[in-house]
Amino acid sequence: MHHGAFREHNIEAGSVLSYQELYPYLQERYPKYKDVQKEAEHHLAKLAWVTPAPEGLMLTQVGQQNLKDNN
Repeated sequence: MHHGAFREHNIEAGSVLSYQELYPYLQERYPKYKDVQKEAEHHLAKLAWVTPAPEGLMLTQVGQQNLKDNN
């Protein structure tokens, strides 16, 4: 997924990665989806890695642990 986005921006649990920062990663990973944002939100929220926030996606404890485990 876009661990890279969270990792590169040093996002910690409870912090939000803005959609503006996410878009380049999303379009690279999912070029065929029309609504990349919704697709990513749905996927990551289902894994409980993020919580949608008004300005982007907030990393959860679960998400942060996963980043550490996959380092």
